[in-house]
Amino acid sequence: MNFKEVSIVGSGISGLTAGCALLSKGIKTNIYERSDNVSEFGAGITLSANATCLLDRLDILSQLTKVSYLPKKIIVRQFSTGEEIARMSINSNKANEFITTDRRDLIKVLLDRYQSLGGEVQNSSEVSEIYPEDNQLILSDNRKQKAEVILACDGIRSNIRGRYFDNSKPIFTNFLAWRGLTDISNLPDFEDSHEINLYYGPGGHVVHYPTGKEGTVNFVGIRESKKWTKESWRQEGSKADLLKDFKGWNSDLLKLMTSPQNLYKWGIFERPKIKSIKNKNIILLGDAAHPMVPFIGQGGCMAIEDSYTFGELYSKLESQEEALNKYQKIRLKRGNWIQRRSNMQAKFNHLSSPFLVKVRNLLVDKMSINGVKAVHSYDAHKEVLKVLKS
Repeated sequence: MNFKEVSIVGSGISGLTAGCALLSKGIKTNIYERSDNVSEFGAGITLSANATCLLDRLDILSQLTKVSYLPKKIIVRQFSTGEEIARMSINSNKANEFITTDRRDLIKVLLDRYQSLGGEVQNSSEVSEIYPEDNQLILSDNRKQKAEVILACDGIRSNIRGRYFDNSKPIFTNFLAWRGLTDISNLPDFEDSHEINLYYGPGGHVVHYPTGKEGTVNFVGIRESKKWTKESWRQEGSKADLLKDFKGWNSDLLKLMTSPQNLYKWGIFERPKIKSIKNKNIILLGDAAHPMVPFIGQGGCMAIEDSYTFGELYSKLESQEEALNKYQKIRLKRGNWIQRRSNMQAKFNHLSSPFLVKVRNLLVDKMSINGVKAVHSYDAHKEVLKVLKS
């Protein structure tokens, strides 16, 4: 077992999950967070079986379930009429295999678990330099910290990735996301509107679902866009602009989307596919390693898979170098595949040709079931065991 302390940069989903995974194995961690507190923007998030099975192993899922919604169905609809195209049952084997929740609640549950294990977060501690050869990192206030292993969990805008890996920058994907939280009473009057509902349309799609907060529904509306000129990745949006972006979409759906007091518009960014997520004693996790478009709901799931995988390998292997190499072997392939799969989903969702739309709608039942199974059936725990035996 490795007993060297692990330094974690960032207190998002990957950083906190990695902290929990390591502390539960008796490995000390230090989380460095540049903000003055651990926080998250209020928005919904879905976690599928490939993530929830790992949270269960970390004794986190039961607490998260208490503040989450447990959907039973995914319904696919036509964008203008709301007519049902397909439906798929979920959570038929286990009630909390697939959950929807508020990102703030997820972060709070992870933080509470991390702190209950004795973990600490050093807020207002931005990492400015890393010296792998000296096992040292330097904070922006010039404090020097011992750092034998460093997990870069600093998100899609990861400075660590840019400086110590591929010198890449986030790239606008030509997609915008409208996001909002509203009351469940604003749902369209369709059968099973309180479940996960996904609307396919030309050049965009919309998804809405309850979050677990009593009476609260999250929605995300995706539109193709050629440019994003704002310096901020997120800006407050107007109802008039939203209606313009979704002109011709179902009127009841638009009432839902324009009902929140505050609407937000996001530019969706990604980074080029990376060739290595390990550099000496630094490794990348989550969005720092493989940021992706959110079209199959796997960004948070990948962060949890990465973190769990590292915790298992690092705690079970004597050699630090072997643990880091095996982490890269497992997670680079998986992360890059999910990135590609997410981009393919956009093309599937946003078809505009009437002929192709008709073909897609005829095949969506079978294709959705097979696609979901391919993504959600992955078990990082079993994958680690397989690699350890090889």
